[in-house]
Amino acid sequence: MQIEQKNQKNNLKTLFIDAPGSTSASVQIWFRAGSALEEKSNEGIAHFLEHMFFKGTEKRPGAQIAFDVESFGGEVNAFTSFDYTCYYINSPKTEINKTVEILLDMVSNPMFKKEDILPEREVVFEEYRRSIDNYNHFAFHQLQKSCFKGGYSHPILGREETIKNFSREQLDSFRSNHYNLSNSLFVVAGDLSNKDEIENTINKFNLPQGPKSQFPEFSLHDSSKINVHQKETMMSQITLSIGAPHYDDINAPAEDLAINTLGYGETSRLHQGLVLNDSLCNASAGSTMFMQKGGVHFIKVIFPPKNLNKVVSEIVKVLKNTLITGFEGWEVEKIKNQYISSKVYEKESLESYAFSLGHGFAQTGDIHCEDHFIERMKNVTKEDVNQALSNIFKRPIHVTSQIPMSEDLEKTKKVINKLSNSLKSLNKVSNKKENTKLKTSKYDPQTKLIEIKKGIQLVYRQSKLTPTFVLHTYLKGGISTETKANNGKFHLLSGVLTKGYGRVPYEKTKKELEDMSASFSSFSGKNAYGLNMHGQSQHTEKLFDIYFKSLLNPSFNSKFIKHEKELAKRSLLSQREDPIRICFKNVNELMFNTHPYAFNVLGTEKTIPKLTKKLITDTHNKALSNSDLLITYCGDLELERVLELIRNHLSSLKPRTYKKIQPKKYTPKAKSEVSVPFDREQTQIFIGIPTKKINQIEQVYLKMLTTHLSGQSSELFVDVRDRKGLCYTAQPIHFSALEGGYWGIYMASGHDKVDKAIEAIEEIINNVKINGIGEESFNRIKKMIEGQTLIQIQTNEDYANVYSVPTFQGLGLDYFYLNKEKISSLSYKEFKEGISKVFKRKFKKVIVGRLD
Repeated sequence: MQIEQKNQKNNLKTLFIDAPGSTSASVQIWFRAGSALEEKSNEGIAHFLEHMFFKGTEKRPGAQIAFDVESFGGEVNAFTSFDYTCYYINSPKTEINKTVEILLDMVSNPMFKKEDILPEREVVFEEYRRSIDNYNHFAFHQLQKSCFKGGYSHPILGREETIKNFSREQLDSFRSNHYNLSNSLFVVAGDLSNKDEIENTINKFNLPQGPKSQFPEFSLHDSSKINVHQKETMMSQITLSIGAPHYDDINAPAEDLAINTLGYGETSRLHQGLVLNDSLCNASAGSTMFMQKGGVHFIKVIFPPKNLNKVVSEIVKVLKNTLITGFEGWEVEKIKNQYISSKVYEKESLESYAFSLGHGFAQTGDIHCEDHFIERMKNVTKEDVNQALSNIFKRPIHVTSQIPMSEDLEKTKKVINKLSNSLKSLNKVSNKKENTKLKTSKYDPQTKLIEIKKGIQLVYRQSKLTPTFVLHTYLKGGISTETKANNGKFHLLSGVLTKGYGRVPYEKTKKELEDMSASFSSFSGKNAYGLNMHGQSQHTEKLFDIYFKSLLNPSFNSKFIKHEKELAKRSLLSQREDPIRICFKNVNELMFNTHPYAFNVLGTEKTIPKLTKKLITDTHNKALSNSDLLITYCGDLELERVLELIRNHLSSLKPRTYKKIQPKKYTPKAKSEVSVPFDREQTQIFIGIPTKKINQIEQVYLKMLTTHLSGQSSELFVDVRDRKGLCYTAQPIHFSALEGGYWGIYMASGHDKVDKAIEAIEEIINNVKINGIGEESFNRIKKMIEGQTLIQIQTNEDYANVYSVPTFQGLGLDYFYLNKEKISSLSYKEFKEGISKVFKRKFKKVIVGRLD
């Protein structure tokens, strides 16, 4: 089947579903107009309006519409829900154009005669009476009244007093407000070999222009409600109602899976415990109903009244046990497969496929929303579902019970009250089957944070775009934990961490990595050290094996230790002749003073020779035993598989207590200027200020200012380079770390231009200090940062970096996005005041070059 969505010349949104060779056709029109839009005075008008559209047009008065359709073997009908109304005609393929003409005539040209309204009130009232007599409909009415709020709390049919008083004015008002081009989708499904003819027919009719329907937010009452009522029935029923998220909420697929896994099918926990166990119940079910804005989960059981106490006890037992043990993987996959299969089977019937797309429009405005929902559901893991189930039962649970007239109402109320109290205790039940806590990013549903063991976490992000992955590990360490006596130990440790493991020589590992086209490296930073790997998913098991054996049992071969130490000493010698290195060495010493951030990551000529194999071995083993440990995986494997592999490799590691990082306090050096004589053509200049820790709001101001002064169109670049020719390189430097940082402007300028260069830098700084930046530039910065973010974060490596460091430093999984929000919501006034305050600090200056 081919689908095409287009606006006709009359502006009617039309969906064509071409099914060549089909013998039948289905023509539908969907209006985003339902009972939730009604007011107290016209409750039921949406449904009544549905009836009145069948009362004829000038061309087809009375029952002529039904007569014409039935004459060619077709069927015409409609249905009204909370959020939408659908009119449809199913016909043989030979009559598809005629069907289009009849349906559009019906909804475009209704007469709404007074003589038709009066008897139709009675017809609808009889339908209402039938719903009152039907114990299931009546139970749902009671549930609505007890649990639902706003426009969703009354029956779709309305009430006796509204039904019997509907007027032509009410019909016209509701129709003009909601039956318009903004709220409608016309669907034509069948063999569309005569599509041009069909389009000509469509364009003969006109729906009015009008506003898009604004639906109320769906919600249940904030506190648990109980409704027990009697009805002429032989069986009792209990329904639990719990609030659900919006259909497009990132948690909706997991919650929908959770409630269906719990109660759908004969292998579900509810059916096993309540129906098969001593035949306590006739039936049980779990389901979710999504509205325009919000939703509700239902758990329903039907049972003989004599079993009430046992049923209540078993409901609590099943729910509690499920929350404790969690679902098995096969239970979740079963429901996933049923959802996916339903979309396949749906296409067997042209009518049902058309209904699914039309419903998508009515639900969200997107005909493909159901497909998108299932695609999102495919990525939901067992852990997601178990977490979702836990989240569901932390919300208020409303209980509605219907019992036969012969049962004792007051006695039943006491039992239902007991059930309600027992259900409230479920919010304290936790999953004990696996020691796994899971948190999903609020901004990126593909990203999750899982506690593997206490103190050992996994950041997981799935991307199925390519069969590749990156793997990172972070342990506490880095230069911030070093002292003057052992400075350089983490640089040395990381340098030899990938040089073989156990008795497996580095040369063999290196060849294996090259054969698999994988990269494997280590790092040592300000507050952490660890490993990085980038590989193809087809080699996952072998690469994971190399990676974790290198992490857990590195050989720390003396040959490589000696080699790394020699390279470090050579690098120190090279730095003596590098004016840029000398410049920033002095910047670090000025800004960080006694803090280890001021150290050289390589160490010193005195410390490097003292770094022994025992020292780095003890340091690493201590970190493995006691340090917080974060592993990050970004790739295409499912979470369960990644967890299985990681758990197998980390089985020897014991849980550890989370240790909150205690930042070291320090005060920048008092001196404001350092000049280092150095005989080079260019002089290195840095003018800047110390800054606070990474999570302080001033870092947001400084990021924005850095963006403003960066790039070839920036004031800094244009002024000092293009206009004045003072340098080849000039740029803002914004260094932010867990325990402190600095901001400033760096320039390399000719030794004969130093004074002018310093003057130019200070002029830019003073201008910002006094005047700030213009509001137009401020808004431009926001747009620049947004664009840079979209460009810069594309690969698995990019995502790993975005999530890993903030999470490891205790700043949270969503730190990156929260920072974006801070920038987005930052007002111009707040920015100006913030920068002005930061710039009141005393600027420090470092000059490395000729001093004449």
